[in-house]
Amino acid sequence: MNNIWLLTKIMLKNAGPLWKSKKGSGWKSILLLVAILVGMMPMVISGAWFLSGLYDGLAMIGQESALLGLGLALVSFTIFVLGIVYVLTVFYYSQDVEHFLPLPLAPREILGAKFLVALIYEYLTELILLGPLLIVFGIKSGAGLVFYLYSILLFLVVPIVPLVLASLLVMLFMRYTNIGKKKDRFRLIGGIIGLGAALGFQFFVQRQRGSMEDVEKLQQQILSGDNVLLNLATQLFPTSKLAVFALVNSGYLAGLGYLLAFILTTGAAVLLFLFAGDRLYFAGVMGVSESASKRKKVGGQDFAKLAKVRSPWWSYALKEWRMLWRTPAYMLNCLLPSLIMPVFVLIPLFGIQERGELITALSGWIEGMGGLSLAIFFAGSLFIAGMNSASATAITRDGQGFFLNKTFPISFIQLLMGKLLPGVMMSFISILFLLVAAAWFLNISPIFLLICLLVALPGVVLINVLGILIDIHMPKLAWTSEQEAVKQNLNPLFAILVALLTAGITVVLVFLTQSQGSLLSVAVMLFIVFSGLDFLLYRVLVKKGPGWIEKIEN
Repeated sequence: MNNIWLLTKIMLKNAGPLWKSKKGSGWKSILLLVAILVGMMPMVISGAWFLSGLYDGLAMIGQESALLGLGLALVSFTIFVLGIVYVLTVFYYSQDVEHFLPLPLAPREILGAKFLVALIYEYLTELILLGPLLIVFGIKSGAGLVFYLYSILLFLVVPIVPLVLASLLVMLFMRYTNIGKKKDRFRLIGGIIGLGAALGFQFFVQRQRGSMEDVEKLQQQILSGDNVLLNLATQLFPTSKLAVFALVNSGYLAGLGYLLAFILTTGAAVLLFLFAGDRLYFAGVMGVSESASKRKKVGGQDFAKLAKVRSPWWSYALKEWRMLWRTPAYMLNCLLPSLIMPVFVLIPLFGIQERGELITALSGWIEGMGGLSLAIFFAGSLFIAGMNSASATAITRDGQGFFLNKTFPISFIQLLMGKLLPGVMMSFISILFLLVAAAWFLNISPIFLLICLLVALPGVVLINVLGILIDIHMPKLAWTSEQEAVKQNLNPLFAILVALLTAGITVVLVFLTQSQGSLLSVAVMLFIVFSGLDFLLYRVLVKKGPGWIEKIEN
């Protein structure tokens, strides 16, 4: 156990604090944290009001415990989905694995330390999702001190079981796909399959909920006070029901019994994880950094095809694009989130029986709102662009090799344009995917979709340029693994906050000025305003960018 704690401290120390960037930039870190807190306040306050109203509605029918069950189940599922990506990168793709394998350490000790590191970062997700729920429920129910003590303990324990399940799933897959010469490709496919399995599971649950035909019987069960909503809410993770009962009965001895039962169940899951890790981990991680290439003699016409003449910035952009797709940590953390976001939007539609009526209502609302509906879509495109962290980590991803850029026959402006293009392309592809899905589900005119696509382009460019500006001023070049460069980095989060703020201001201004305006007038206004902002930021990059990049070395 001592080795596990020691390895955990070493991993955390090597990773450094999330906000660490470079020496002498402490004030920037403080401003960043303040901006994050301020940006999250509206979301937290609105979430608290929503939870309070939901509690009042459930309390009227004696089903307030379902709120806790739903919250714990959703938090567990979110940690499970994120855990699949995080386990892949921390357990397998991190470069420190190669340093730990030769040491006289058991697999369970390496796994235990990596599990604790992953768990610590999952607590950040849980703090945002579960923290407000526990506080609102405690205040509305008039709970005592014991409730809050149980809440703190359960806060520490709840993420363990879903993270264990994600770890077991990944270890099994990696163990039995560790064959063939193209191991990187197998592991990349493994990450995509893991995310696909999580999305498929969510789709299955949504369909099961939407297939309940006996609504009158369900209503009778709800009114009977038989905790039917709690049973439905905890179907995703049945163990969360023990945590709910522990909180609801915190004032009684039974609550302590449920709490101990939940902790014992979690302990059994950890023992299973360590037992399986001893037998699966080393076999799956051996040769994780190896790759194979085809032995092919290149000459004549083949060499001429490979050695094409391209402009410097386009060649650099292709290099960045290939690195994003060929590095699993970059692909899973920088590119997939923006692609998966439209899927999460569409999944609930599949599980609704009255999908036709909902689609008709949505189509009518979009057509009736005029320019405001375009502004709302534009705000969504800004958020999708913010979720794509390719630009917000463009400088950081180079690490110490960033200084080699000075030896390339390319100007700094061309270098920045080359780094900007992959993020813009990926954001635009995600928005195009969302529009195609909207055209499939909703009865929307092609003209409206084309206008949305054209208007979204300057907004996408703006968010990506802002992401690069953030990364220029706060790069994290001293990383030891690709995972640390993109996952343990607050620059993408700051870019998301900027995107949310810009989206909110845009919708409010359109609502106040041209909510009843025509679609074309709002489209022209958005395109001109954001194209002008793009031009201004481009001029800033041209004049100030080279100097900022020079200061990075100093």
